[in-house]
Amino acid sequence: MFALPALTTAISLAFAAQVLGQYRDRRRLHQLAWGIALLFYASGAFPEVLGSLSGWTDVDYRLYYLFGAILLVPWLALGTAELLLQGDRARLARIGYRAFVGLITAMGVIAIVTAGLHLSFLGVTHPPDNCAMYCPSQHGYGFGNILAVVAAAVGNTVGTIVLVVGAGYSAYRTYRAGLSRNLTLGNLLILAGSLVVAFTATLTRIKVYELFYAGQAAGIAIIFGGFLLIASVSRPRPRLA
Repeated sequence: MFALPALTTAISLAFAAQVLGQYRDRRRLHQLAWGIALLFYASGAFPEVLGSLSGWTDVDYRLYYLFGAILLVPWLALGTAELLLQGDRARLARIGYRAFVGLITAMGVIAIVTAGLHLSFLGVTHPPDNCAMYCPSQHGYGFGNILAVVAAAVGNTVGTIVLVVGAGYSAYRTYRAGLSRNLTLGNLLILAGSLVVAFTATLTRIKVYELFYAGQAAGIAIIFGGFLLIASVSRPRPRLA
């Protein structure tokens, strides 16, 4: 089972290297935000590799929950917000979403450091039950556990809305403007990949874990495909001698 999270980790790192390479050359904030988010994707997937090989530990689960369950989607959406919310008219919305991501990040770090996990739900080689962090039917949870669940729920809900609306709007705008078909298709792939990631995460809330690793790998692969299509349009053509 380790092959799928290992694939997710590898794709995320390759994706992050490309996006951060673009940031190094162009210094666009949306590229920096996406690059950081993709590093978070890899940081959340790597504990899954370790857990699937030798059983999930306390540290594995905390790293996964912070980077994968709390920070990933809001930071991916931050890149979308930085890309689309340009100009003075969108300045307030852009600053507001930056503040939101900062708040979710602070909440997530505090929650993961202070939460007490139910170790009886760890030690398995399949994705652990959400009750390891919080489950209303169980006892022994503290403030950090509840804060972690709230940060994950709010961050993922708002972030997914920003991602879906942003990718959908970008696809519509490029289509209406008559721009390259790859721009429209690339944005649609980013939209589809974001929905796959969100859907598989939602399934764990109802204790369906079988598609978790496959959904994460498929989601990042689809998003990466969309990015490559868009990059193929924006990449300058070589000059002929």
